[in-house]
Amino acid sequence: MSIIDKIKDLWSQDQQNWALLPVDAPSIPQLPGALGYAQTVNPHEAYVTVMMRSMAVDATRVGWNRFHAALYSQASFGMSNGSIASIQSVLSPDFLRDLDPKRIQNVLQIDRTIFGPVPYIGNQISFETGVFAVKDADLAVPFLTCLTELASAGGVALVSVAKPFIEPIKTGIELLTGTVGATLLEIALCRNLQPPQTGWYALLRVPGTSVNASELKVQPTNFELLRHGSSMSGVPYLVFSIEANPERGDWAQIPELKAAYADFARAAEANNQKDAKEAVKLFARRARLSPELLRTHVDDVIAAMEAHFKEVFPGRGPAGEASFKWELSQLDVTFRAPQ
Repeated sequence: MSIIDKIKDLWSQDQQNWALLPVDAPSIPQLPGALGYAQTVNPHEAYVTVMMRSMAVDATRVGWNRFHAALYSQASFGMSNGSIASIQSVLSPDFLRDLDPKRIQNVLQIDRTIFGPVPYIGNQISFETGVFAVKDADLAVPFLTCLTELASAGGVALVSVAKPFIEPIKTGIELLTGTVGATLLEIALCRNLQPPQTGWYALLRVPGTSVNASELKVQPTNFELLRHGSSMSGVPYLVFSIEANPERGDWAQIPELKAAYADFARAAEANNQKDAKEAVKLFARRARLSPELLRTHVDDVIAAMEAHFKEVFPGRGPAGEASFKWELSQLDVTFRAPQ
């Protein structure tokens, strides 16, 4: 059984014993321009990000003298080119390792992006995530370190960057969780977003009928989940948020656009206007074919690139070095509201 199948199986078996509820967002700043919470994301109007904020594990349930906690996530969603994209995340930083059940703090603040920003075009976004307790052993730490570094190199935002890392990460996680007696799936979530609804959410290992959202709040200092204002000892949970933003701040990291801009930069440095113009055309083609951008923003980055060409090569004169942008991220892009 694959790791995702295990998560889905646990989720389907234990749904009656778990509660998934919206909680009020704590008073912390959002990214500039982000949509407010409790809003429905319309197709082609925003990029969606899911952040894991905190978790609590039941150390007595794990039962080992020492263990490591690891959070694995996978998101799948349809892209504008008709493909189904997949992004994976493995989180096992130092503070989730070598945990002593007798001394472990109940809440572990994560505050990491597990996927996004990804363009929402109306297709279903599916994500599965699970918290694993991994028995302390000689190879546990280096194995988790390797998986975490692979996932970090693959990234959580750009599909083209993440693609080569999908199978190695999947194989590694399946090897890790397939070792009998060495791992325990502590808590899991399967969620389909169609459409996504921004907000903060809590998944608790308690019967759904025993708690309601009005009883819960998130502590703004460490994102601990409180019930009636008090900590919940011995209750495993996850706190995550769904964010949406009508702009994509990391657009300049799209590999195809970076490569085309590198061609333009070389031509501009050589004062070769013809080759620079061809590089601009290549940039425009790649932008139009890129599934990483909402369609309105495709036109925005192309317009900025064409304007930059005119700055660098005014009329038929030499390249204007003073106005040259040495990095793609320095391009003056005006992102219009997506339509």
